[in-house]
Amino acid sequence: PVRSRVSDDDAKTRRVMASELSIDPVVGWLVCVEGVEKGNDYRIFSEKNFIGRSSRMHISIKGDRTISRDKHAILSFNPRNNSYKIQPGESSGIVYLNGREVDVPMDLKEYDVIELGKTRLLFVPLCGKGFQWS
Repeated sequence: PVRSRVSDDDAKTRRVMASELSIDPVVGWLVCVEGVEKGNDYRIFSEKNFIGRSSRMHISIKGDRTISRDKHAILSFNPRNNSYKIQPGESSGIVYLNGREVDVPMDLKEYDVIELGKTRLLFVPLCGKGFQWS
């Protein structure tokens, strides 16, 4: 019988931090403070985190139908400099940071508020000056 082998090109891409630590550790959270999923929290991982309603998204906010299914926004964590950014995704939905429209990548700071559709999310970082995964 012929065995099929997964080539390096077909293997699942791993995040840099996951590759170095052998796990994909949480680097922060979004906490829903207003909206259908109020009280829920969502883990943020290293590099890009796609936000949308679909279960295929890294951060899936299922209850708010005013959020696009796929890639409403992108929240990223850069492990080289411990920085977080929010940027618009590929959908027609608008993203707000502390009430201001996000039309280019913007830096995130502790307890910033991100708005998508009718949902408000509080940003809670883990990694930064006081803590880093190493």
